[in-house]
Amino acid sequence: MKNDTDVRHVPQQGKISGMFLSRSYLRVRCNRAAGVFSSAFVIFCLLATLITACADTTSTSKSGKNTQVLPTNNGMITYGSNSSDVIVRTFYGGGNLGTLAFSPEISIYGDGTYILGPGIQMRQGKLDADSLQQLLHTLVDTDGLLSFTQTQFYDVPDQNATFLQLTLNNKHYEFQYGKFGTLQESAQELDEYHRLDRALTTIRELIKGPTHPYRNNTMIVLVHQDFSPDLTQNIPAWSLPDFTLNQLAIFECGVIPPDQVGPNGDTGCLTFTTPGVAYLPTTRQLQSIRALLKNQQEGEFIEQGLYYHLVLRPLLPDELPQKLVAMLGSNELSYNGIPLRYGAVPKPKPTP
Repeated sequence: MKNDTDVRHVPQQGKISGMFLSRSYLRVRCNRAAGVFSSAFVIFCLLATLITACADTTSTSKSGKNTQVLPTNNGMITYGSNSSDVIVRTFYGGGNLGTLAFSPEISIYGDGTYILGPGIQMRQGKLDADSLQQLLHTLVDTDGLLSFTQTQFYDVPDQNATFLQLTLNNKHYEFQYGKFGTLQESAQELDEYHRLDRALTTIRELIKGPTHPYRNNTMIVLVHQDFSPDLTQNIPAWSLPDFTLNQLAIFECGVIPPDQVGPNGDTGCLTFTTPGVAYLPTTRQLQSIRALLKNQQEGEFIEQGLYYHLVLRPLLPDELPQKLVAMLGSNELSYNGIPLRYGAVPKPKPTP
């Protein structure tokens, strides 16, 4: 690109402030001006790069994980901005009389996607970036969740509670919100309890936008023996040769001990309590199971005179990378997640 001060554009003589300048004088002055201009341009580029780097709040770690940096009144916070990074998650349950939550009530991801449970048929919506960051500002600045002196507000363990999970600053925070205040609570504990209540209300109010059914072709299959099937319905036989329902039920829920008082030996697994593992079938196996279910997500089958209830549950975006399934059963005072298993279903060991 031609420079405006190139010597070819300088006349042999020029008049500046009434002075005649020689050609050589103009050449020297113009070359000096070009050098000054080049230096200024380099400095400008460096400053622009620094300003851009400071303004950009997204960084990529060596593992390829995108991280968003958000300034707050309580310092900088970071969170994963990928579609599989869970930022906020809630469950409801855990009491002695609670039922099984097949999925979380709310899962909000780093790209703004949110998925609503708690059943096997979930719904999906989307928050824009501003709404997500405003939510985090509220949770961290207004409600001050990260500076709480305690995280469990739950006086009556046999009743259900709301579990709130946050993943910020590469840390996992978990809060329990239930019946609280029946004991001698301090003023600070009651203040934090009310702030947690406001935080949960803010989260629920934010996700009232339009939603659509959540779809994922990667599903787990959950099976337990059913001691009270609806015999008025036609119950098909299990015909997939890869594994028996008895194998899978024992793999996920364990061996059912003999019932000493009657024919109902139901342990409550997959109706009230979580399984020990969750099985991920192959694509071919899943296609065969869906055909047996006539494209429904759950159904009843008979195998060697015993009845089994089978459920297909779509995996959430974080579950396959983490190899943990987000479920919460009764009598659970903390969340652990269910290990995800795949491959051949092991044959049960013979009982002595």
